[in-house]
Amino acid sequence: MRKKLLTYICSVMLLGFFSISSVFAEDTAARTTYAVVWSIDTDDAELFNNTIAAHSTEVLELWKNGTIENVYIDSKKTHDVVHKGDTARVMFFIKAKTDEEAKEILDGMPLVEKKAATYTLHPVGTLWLTQF
Repeated sequence: MRKKLLTYICSVMLLGFFSISSVFAEDTAARTTYAVVWSIDTDDAELFNNTIAAHSTEVLELWKNGTIENVYIDSKKTHDVVHKGDTARVMFFIKAKTDEEAKEILDGMPLVEKKAATYTLHPVGTLWLTQF
């Protein structure tokens, strides 16, 4: 029992130490990361598929400048037929100072502007392992 308690106390102390580490402090204070999950907002496959190329180009540009990271695609899904409310094939993480900044970027993306998709933001914080 004592060993478990000591291990727990040490773990909490180490977590506290590393979470306030000065390494990358300016990045940690200035930006946070949000998971972006896309939902299809139309039953019009033609609208969706005609918009996806421009949307993909925008995602690529945001990835190149470091705003978007870790883009995931579900290669088993297709968009031959789309249904409003379905989860889209792609999700990624976006780095922004605030929710509002992230929303401003995402609201300017083609799928949102054409009302072909919506998104949900999930704040996930900062990647703390980069502080080591």
